[in-house]
Amino acid sequence: MLQIIPMEDKDREEAISRATEGAGADARVLVMTDGETELGYAVAAVREKTLVLYGFSVSGRTDFTGEKPDMETVFILDTLMRSAASFGEVNGAEKIETAFPDFFDFFKLRGFTVLETHTETPMSTIVRYE
Repeated sequence: MLQIIPMEDKDREEAISRATEGAGADARVLVMTDGETELGYAVAAVREKTLVLYGFSVSGRTDFTGEKPDMETVFILDTLMRSAASFGEVNGAEKIETAFPDFFDFFKLRGFTVLETHTETPMSTIVRYE
C-alpha cells in the first residue's frame, strides 16, 4: 500500500532539510512508502500562504539534470508533488512555488507558470474540490 506521511525521524528530517538548498528549520519532509520500502520524499514548507517545494528524492536521487526520469520515477514525483500540495492546502497555502531548475519542465507540464527563477501556480491547479 502506497502512503505519504510526514517523516517521523526528526533527526533525519533535520539532516535532509539542512542538505536541501533553501529549506529552513520549518521545512517538512513528506515520505512516500510502499509498505516498509521508502520510495522517495519531498521537502516543503508553507511560508506566507505559499507552499514552497525545495526538492525531491526518488531512490536516493535528487538531481535529474543529467538524465530524464523513467515512468515509475515520474509517477513517484507526481504523487509527491500532489501530496505536498495537499499538505500545503491543509496548512493555509494558496499557491505553490518551486525554485529548482531541473524540474521546471516537469512543473510546466502540470500547469505551473515558469518564470526566470522559479515556477508557480495557484493551489487550485493541483488541489481541486468537486
